[in-house]
Parts: sequence; C-alpha cells; structure tokens
Amino acid sequence: MTLDPITIVVRYKIKKKKLAKATSAISEYVEQVKKTESGTTEYHVFQDEDDRTLFVHVMSFTDKAAKKTHEKSVHLKQLKKVLVPISKGKAVYTSLARVKPTKPIENTGEIKKDAPSHEPV
Repeated sequence: MTLDPITIVVRYKIKKKKLAKATSAISEYVEQVKKTESGTTEYHVFQDEDDRTLFVHVMSFTDKAAKKTHEKSVHLKQLKKVLVPISKGKAVYTSLARVKPTKPIENTGEIKKDAPSHEPV
C-alpha cells in the first residue's frame, strides 16, 4: 500500500515595494529545499499574473517526518525572517487531500464523437 503524499498550499501577499527582495529570497530558498530535502518530493512557487504581490507555494512531502524536517529547516527560518516583515497580512496554509475515484473507471477503448477534449488547441 502506497501512502498519498502530504500536500500543502501556502498563500500570502508581499508589499509592492518589496517584491524584488521577496523573489530573490524565495529563489534561494527553493534551491535549498531541492538540494537538501529528499523527502520534499515537489516544491513550486507561483506568482499571480494579475496581482504580482500574491504568491502561492505548492509542496508535497513523502510523509509526516519529511514535512517536519522541512518545517524545522534553517532555510525556512531564514525565509520567514525576510518575508514576514514585508508581508501584508498572514500566510494562509491549506492541506490538500487527493480526490480518489468513487467507482472504478471503465476504459472501453471507444472514442466518442463530439466528446470534449482536454488537449490543447
């Protein structure tokens, strides 16, 4: 039995005049996460296209121990020292659970005409 990874999303806003400082610190931080945290299987940071002050971190951990290692890391403490003073409001943390199918998916191999497609146009 394989366990689902622990996935967390963090959203926060940065003061406009401090965006360069924030993006530099975030870039260094993500590099350290990828170099030193083998239990962190995924770490991505996004910046909202319309509101450049809004950042979203998406991270996945193999298990609770990997999550705890991440939470206690020196590089996370350093990032917080930079970001907390230049943030607008508090960060919002959301734990995500994978949606599992409620019934088996049948694959008939048949392609229906006029079926909606998820392929790029």
